[in-house]
Amino acid sequence: MTKKLATAGGAIAPTSNISLIHTTMEALTDRSAGLPGIGAFYGPSGLGKSSGASYASHPAGFNGIYVCCRSIETKKSFAELICKSIGIQARGNVPAIFDEIVQVLVSCNRPLIVDEVDYIVDTRTLEFIRDLHDASGAAVLLIGEEHLPTKLKKHERFDNRVLVWQPAVRCTGSDFDQLAKQYIGDIEIAPDLKKRVLQETNGITRRVVVNLENIKRWCDRQGTKVAPADAQVELYTGAAPGRRIG
Repeated sequence: MTKKLATAGGAIAPTSNISLIHTTMEALTDRSAGLPGIGAFYGPSGLGKSSGASYASHPAGFNGIYVCCRSIETKKSFAELICKSIGIQARGNVPAIFDEIVQVLVSCNRPLIVDEVDYIVDTRTLEFIRDLHDASGAAVLLIGEEHLPTKLKKHERFDNRVLVWQPAVRCTGSDFDQLAKQYIGDIEIAPDLKKRVLQETNGITRRVVVNLENIKRWCDRQGTKVAPADAQVELYTGAAPGRRIG
């Protein structure tokens, strides 16, 4: 993948995590008969996992059925989210809605992408996902925080259906360059400033993007397209500001 993927929300830079999502989805959708089809993509907040979900659910990606869990989720509300994403009306009780979703999954051959799955991993809604997978044979990608594998290990019947465990990775130098192309265009960033951004953000992609915007603003104020190593850019690290004295 060398080109940005255009989506309704803009463009997605081809970072390492997008590549990992692509490989994971290929493994799930092209798996041999008899293999389970659930994958887990997990890692700390801010690494771009939701961008990966956008890629996997976009028609130019894997055309997945995307749902994002909420803290208030029940089986029925989750089923209704899936129906909304598919574009069908949720009718009747949970078993009736379940059967209709299974029919759609079987007929359309689209994977199911479940984001923020941590919200439901300790509820019976997780079993609803397993039942959908078992009944339809559809590929299912779960996206969550770094402790998702440990949480899923508590559910043996679910855990043994996971074909791919894929941790998200922190922003690399190459990822930085791809993000810079997308967010700040032709502004040239000195290697030492790039290194400083990656170090001070601890490779958290969301923070890198914020700092790219900060660099762009600095360049705009200076009337330049070059951000040198000693550019007086206040970098965002995510740390709370220290106490002011006086």
